[in-house]
Amino acid sequence: MGMNADSILFLPPDNHLLVEKMLRGSPIIRCLGIFALAFVIRQATATFFSNTSYETDVVSLGSFGIILITVLVIRFSDRDFREHGFLLPKRASRLFGVSLLLAFVFVLVVIFVPGSVSGFEASPGVAISWDLLFSAGSIILAVFAAEVVFRGYVQTGLEKALGSYVSIALVSVLFTLYMLPITAYFTADFAGMFGLALPFLAESLFLCFFFSETKTLMCTIAFAATATILETITPLEPTASDYTTLVTLLCYVFLVPIMQMFIAEVKEQNARTDIVPDLYEEDQIDTEMRLANRFE
Repeated sequence: MGMNADSILFLPPDNHLLVEKMLRGSPIIRCLGIFALAFVIRQATATFFSNTSYETDVVSLGSFGIILITVLVIRFSDRDFREHGFLLPKRASRLFGVSLLLAFVFVLVVIFVPGSVSGFEASPGVAISWDLLFSAGSIILAVFAAEVVFRGYVQTGLEKALGSYVSIALVSVLFTLYMLPITAYFTADFAGMFGLALPFLAESLFLCFFFSETKTLMCTIAFAATATILETITPLEPTASDYTTLVTLLCYVFLVPIMQMFIAEVKEQNARTDIVPDLYEEDQIDTEMRLANRFE
């Protein structure tokens, strides 16, 4: 006997209609609501369980909760998961390789360029063990949650209402607020808070442009997760200085045209081999119509 979404979620049809009506309101309100929920979950798990033996487990559980809530909102409001970046592009391996390459370049630059000026210091790192696997899994889950919320849902929703550049700017501000530790909001050192916020702002701007170019969460998740894991396991880190923040900002700036160059190359390769020179598979009907029009 088949089961529909109503029976799976244990909600009667009338409640489903009520939930859908509520979630199909203003996209700006929905996006801010998702951000608020994600912000509260992240700050609560990171603050109350910090430096405890089960911190990683709780943070991972919080990340999973953020993902689940966002997926359910998409399910009841838009229903089109592909529109929110849940798709696998053509030649996914090439785009995945581009994401990994950009992450390696980023980590090498932000560690060794400022370190060559201000010096290095030992990083605690993580030894090759089961702890490393759990840490990597927690990082990937946290990155997945952030990308689903900010690139997959908020950027997509705000772009419809406000346009591309305004949505990217707003998403980056929200992402920065999300990433800052709760203690940063209660400090009187505004210059220090601004310096702490700038790298997160630059990171979000880069990831937003990356998502705009590829339309898939695969690339932004691969880049952010790989860069974070590499920074975690690297045994060296540059001595804290103004050079570190400056190099990080400049690195993100220069990564944008490099990323666009690689994406353009992939699109060009698609154009040489495919009828439709984009990154994504077309529906069968659309493909047949294009074929018919081409050979008429």
